[in-house]
Amino acid sequence: MKKHLMFLGLVCCVFFLSAAPAPVKPKHTVARDYSCSYYNSSNGKYYCVETSASCSIAHAYVKESGSTASPVLVICNLHSSGGTCPVYEGSLQLADGSIIVIDVVSCGCGSSITTHVFFTRGGVLVNDLLK
Repeated sequence: MKKHLMFLGLVCCVFFLSAAPAPVKPKHTVARDYSCSYYNSSNGKYYCVETSASCSIAHAYVKESGSTASPVLVICNLHSSGGTCPVYEGSLQLADGSIIVIDVVSCGCGSSITTHVFFTRGGVLVNDLLK
């Protein structure tokens, strides 16, 4: 009888543990912006850009749309702090010689961000100007 009660207790424990709800995954508190719709007319390719920001920095991950390569990290430096939302800017020279420039407008310490992307040919990288 003792073995039956132990077995019944074990079955009940397993049932209650397996029926318990999974812990709720915490939400990511940093706002993110993602799109693969940035078109570079100089090489005819689309680029994927994912940005995020906090109170003092912003960064972006850039890769060619459809590529299996890992995205490249671009650190965006403070470009303008006038107004209500600081603007961060970073750039990356692409393989064809063009430059992708990424502006991240971060309001509320990154709780709301807006990304602006444009392409330019040659010249000096934005990050080199800030050094």
